[in-house]
Amino acid sequence: MRSLISEMPNGRKLVDELDVATEQMMSIPVELIGGARWQEASNRQQQAFKKWQEYLQLMADGRRPTIALKVA
Repeated sequence: MRSLISEMPNGRKLVDELDVATEQMMSIPVELIGGARWQEASNRQQQAFKKWQEYLQLMADGRRPTIALKVA
């Protein structure tokens, strides 16, 4: 059963956050890659991508997101 509309995330807001996070990460000068500023931007971008991916999966089949297995 699908969640109520009020409980569902807003796809536009999620993709906007992903765009802004990616732009922020890409704006960091190459000599700062790997530093604290880069790591913070990278973490933000990864979280935004994860939320966007979960939203797409939810919209595609109406199921709750599953826990991804970590493969070594």
